[in-house]
Amino acid sequence: MGRADDRVAATPDDEVLADFRNMGLDLPDHVPREEDAFQIWPENWSALNAWLSCETQWRLSSSSGGISYLGLDYIAVDVVMRRLKFEDEVFADLQEMERAALATFAERS
Repeated sequence: MGRADDRVAATPDDEVLADFRNMGLDLPDHVPREEDAFQIWPENWSALNAWLSCETQWRLSSSSGGISYLGLDYIAVDVVMRRLKFEDEVFADLQEMERAALATFAERS
């Protein structure tokens, strides 16, 4: 049986989680639940999909202090944007998301 709305995350209940554990599946400490879900406004879907499509396109710097995120590799991002046919306006949204991510990374260091 499929989900009624494929835009809503499937969330296992406690019984299903117990069944998985009984089968030997190693589950994370926190399995996302429906109450953890949040909505994405329709006008932000393209930006979110572009962001997720570019999630491996970060420029990093490695030093004795560890790894630092420098920002998105715009050459690779451009390839992703063109190949997946995202509108040009989505790039500005990606840059905004990149700035927020870099600020979050900086807080962790």
